Amino acid sequence: MPRRAIVTILLLCVAVGIVGYAADRSLTPPPAREAPPMPVLGKFTVVSPPLPVPALGYMARDGAAKQLANFKGHWLLLNLWATWCAPCIKEMPSLDRMQARLGSVVDVVAISEDRGGVTAVDRFLADHAVKSLAIGLDQTGRIASALHVEGLPTTFLIDPQGSVVARLEGAATWDIGPTLATLRGLMIVKQKS
Repeated sequence: MPRRAIVTILLLCVAVGIVGYAADRSLTPPPAREAPPMPVLGKFTVVSPPLPVPALGYMARDGAAKQLANFKGHWLLLNLWATWCAPCIKEMPSLDRMQARLGSVVDVVAISEDRGGVTAVDRFLADHAVKSLAIGLDQTGRIASALHVEGLPTTFLIDPQGSVVARLEGAATWDIGPTLATLRGLMIVKQKS
C-alpha cells in the first residue's frame, strides 16, 4: 500500500475519532445524585424518613437470647462498641452515667462487637466501673452489618415504634452538654410528630 494511502487512512481515523469524541461530549450528562450528608463525628444525624430496625437478635451477658424488637413502646439508644476501640473506651463511662440518670426515659443497650465474647466484656466493665448499662454481645457482627455501621462506636436512637430516627457516629459525651440536650430534643420532637 502506498505511503500516501496509509497517511490518508490514519488522518481519516483521527477525524472520525475527534467527531465521535465531540458528539459524545455534547450529550447531556445524567443528573447528579445528591449524596447523603456526611456524618459529623460525635454529633447526631437525623434519619429521614425513619428506618425500621430489622429483626435483630443478640446475646445477653448471661447467655440469654434477646431481640431488639422487645424494646418497642420505649425509646432505645443502641450503642455498638468494642473493648479494643479507643473512642468506645472514652465514651462508655459517660454513657453509663447517662443511663443511671435517665433510666426511665430511654433504655440504653450497649452491644459489644468483640470476638472475645463475655470474658473480654466482663473484664472491660469491671476495669471501667460500668454498672448501669444493659450489655449485649454480637460476636458475629451481624447487627453492625445489618445497620451499615462503618466504624465504632456508632449509636442509634430508635423510637417507640421501632424505627431509627437518628444516628451518631464516633464517641460522644452522653451525660452532660450538647449531646444530651440533642438526645432529649430529638425525643421531644418525635413525640410531638
